[in-house]
Amino acid sequence: MFEYYKPLNPNHMKKIYSLIIAISITLFSINASAVTIVVMVGQNASGVAANEYNPATYTANVGDVVAFTWFSGMHNVTNGSVPAGAATFASGTMSSTGVYNYTVTVSGSYGYFCSFHASTMFGGFSATVTGIANPTVDLLTSAYPNPFKDKFTLKYGAVESIDLFNIIGEKVKTFELPKNETKTEIDLTDLNTGVYFIRTYHEGVIVETKKIVKTK
Repeated sequence: MFEYYKPLNPNHMKKIYSLIIAISITLFSINASAVTIVVMVGQNASGVAANEYNPATYTANVGDVVAFTWFSGMHNVTNGSVPAGAATFASGTMSSTGVYNYTVTVSGSYGYFCSFHASTMFGGFSATVTGIANPTVDLLTSAYPNPFKDKFTLKYGAVESIDLFNIIGEKVKTFELPKNETKTEIDLTDLNTGVYFIRTYHEGVIVETKKIVKTK
């Protein structure tokens, strides 16, 4: 099993320790720095062409990008199982050099396989949220109405910005939040209906990821 992460700098660590003192002992993890995890498609653990994914299993953090990178043969990455609210795997046929990127937006267990070699070619990973300990109330946000039609209101405290991702993990918008305000209206009139994910930041550190739904 491989765990991919980047350490926080000392200044961030001091702020995190202050938060830990101010809250309860129960902790949960938020990703501090997203990374790219490369999974070779059509390669075994020895680096040889085979009907396998390499690595076959690993761990990831919410916010990481899994880069499925073609190595040999005709393969794909097809959905096996994902946590509720997560995007499914649907790479299409990978029969030449290319990369299929999948952004992890929800914690839980993920499974996928190659539909051409379903009996032997499968893989998966476990995703967690790591980094900052139990954010205080002023770091948490609420979005309403949810579901919404064109606009929703984001109520917030100490977070400074948000990224918006679509269901397949593509970042579609970034918003800097007004300072000295407690709420702002987010206009998503130009986006299609569907499921989106809000990722909030405090001093460059990811605080939380939550789901919103745009309806007709």
